[in-house]
Amino acid sequence: MKVTLCRAGLIVALLLASLWCLMSAANLGNLSLSQVSFTHHDRTLPVEELPLSRSLIGQYQVQFSLHSHGKSSLAVRVIPDDELHAVMLNGEPVSLHNFTRQQRRDYSKGLVLPLEGLDPHGPNSLTFILSNANNPAGFDVRPVASLGAAQLALLVLAFVLLAGALYRSLPISRRQGFLLAVGLVACTAYLSHTDSFTRTFDVYEGGGHRDYIHYLIEHQSFPLASEGWEYHQPPLYYTFAALVKVLLVDEVAGDDRWAQWLALWLWVIFLWASLAALRLAFRAHPPALLLASLALCLWPSGIVHSIRIGNDVPLYAFYALGFFFTLRWWHSGARAALLWAAFWAACALLTKSNALALWAVLGCLWLLRSVRHGGGLLRSSIYRRQAIGAAVVLGAFFSVAVAFNLGDNLWHYAQGQSEDWLLSNVSTTINPGLRVGNQPANYLVFDVPTFVQHPFISSWSDEYGRQYFWNYVLRSSLSSEFFYRGESLQLWGKINGVLLLLMLAGQVYYSAAHSAVLDRARQVRRLYRAAPWILAIVFPLLLLLAYRIKVPLSCNTDFRYVYMMLVPLLYWSARPLAWPRFGLARLLALAPAAIGVSTLVWLALLLR
Repeated sequence: MKVTLCRAGLIVALLLASLWCLMSAANLGNLSLSQVSFTHHDRTLPVEELPLSRSLIGQYQVQFSLHSHGKSSLAVRVIPDDELHAVMLNGEPVSLHNFTRQQRRDYSKGLVLPLEGLDPHGPNSLTFILSNANNPAGFDVRPVASLGAAQLALLVLAFVLLAGALYRSLPISRRQGFLLAVGLVACTAYLSHTDSFTRTFDVYEGGGHRDYIHYLIEHQSFPLASEGWEYHQPPLYYTFAALVKVLLVDEVAGDDRWAQWLALWLWVIFLWASLAALRLAFRAHPPALLLASLALCLWPSGIVHSIRIGNDVPLYAFYALGFFFTLRWWHSGARAALLWAAFWAACALLTKSNALALWAVLGCLWLLRSVRHGGGLLRSSIYRRQAIGAAVVLGAFFSVAVAFNLGDNLWHYAQGQSEDWLLSNVSTTINPGLRVGNQPANYLVFDVPTFVQHPFISSWSDEYGRQYFWNYVLRSSLSSEFFYRGESLQLWGKINGVLLLLMLAGQVYYSAAHSAVLDRARQVRRLYRAAPWILAIVFPLLLLLAYRIKVPLSCNTDFRYVYMMLVPLLYWSARPLAWPRFGLARLLALAPAAIGVSTLVWLALLLR
């Protein structure tokens, strides 16, 4: 017991040290601003911190000193409200000719302003001249994505510490560790060129993920579900993120890069736990393990996912941990494995309701184990105690998680304060342009020509296939909901679409061909052993269908909800590589790895 406690304490210490190193790296990227003030009607007043918000009409100025820490040039993101007219750097004008008036009035994402000729050793004086026509005037300035040597050193140290925390409990092979490192390099390269405004959703909209975190920090209480776009979400991620920001992020940090670094930390945990799950399945089959791991670490939408602010990435981390221990319990029947599976599944459900799929997997596996014992369950006290004990553990964790997840939503719904028991007011206030058909054809038809011809998907336009459930699920699983310009990237998207279809065709062919050579008893045994991997596809898919049917919006089947199925899909794709027969299936099993390798090409084209 003492050894177990010491080991648990060491793991927690390594996790905290890892997180501290990563947040320290994020802090190094903050802008160093001082002497911030604003001028209106020839009156200058100090500003304690940005963003600025003042009730004023007409022209006004914002001034501050910028320390560039040895850099003679850098870029900043300027967010004006209403309009930016001019910028002065050390008394000299900065050209705004490359920006349209619409960009100079973009109070959501702002514009990226390059600053040349900075004094690398001393403070630089910056003056922004703006105007406001109505509503409060506003101004903010934030750093643009970049990565310095000191940040890279801290990042490496952080993930070495994280590896030390995980490798004993979640064993992976050395080759898998190498592929994980390659995936981390790819995600870090993407992070170095991508700020928190790029390829993101529901972060800066009113009541989005960022507002939820800041509400907890400012009010030390949870917001009403009906008051914000994401306020109906379960609280675990937002509470964790608020604690990280308060304890580990510099107070002067005005940007949200820290939350991207936090997402990357959670993403690595997801990858590690998923690789460990694949190792449980393919430990005796290195080629299958290697190719499935390659596809997982370099799946293209995963690179985009890895630094996104929101509760999706923490959901994947907890879900993957829960699934790994579910596999351990299924193979061994160990009570400790079941406890950890229930614990992480509860954490996942306290992060996002999509984790109901994992609970459905656990429930069905419990039922299958009980049915397998048949009459022995009634005659044997051992089997009976095992079944009842497992039911108590699962029921207790599930009840607590559901109460914290949906309790407040159900209460406000019963009181008439929200329109929906699950989504609060989101389903009634969302832009109607996202609504799609809700007829049988929308779910039964797969428009193959559109899927092949259009390399990317849009949640707003029918031209790209958004009306059809399968088109949206499959296409967004590859390239998310974002478009990438250029003939090379268009070709990349089309090739990946074909590779995905070949991957799925290979799974169907192998399942049919393999079943044909097995007798009935062996087929049943095969299905029973693989039950977790089957159910891990079936239940997330059913949940996805139910969600779209309940609220028929194109974005309700996008890549954020698909990712939980990726690991079991890669498992089934790699299965033919574990058998000497079925040559065609073995050839098609290379398609997922080809998608992973092509991601390096996509990343090089995107960041050039």
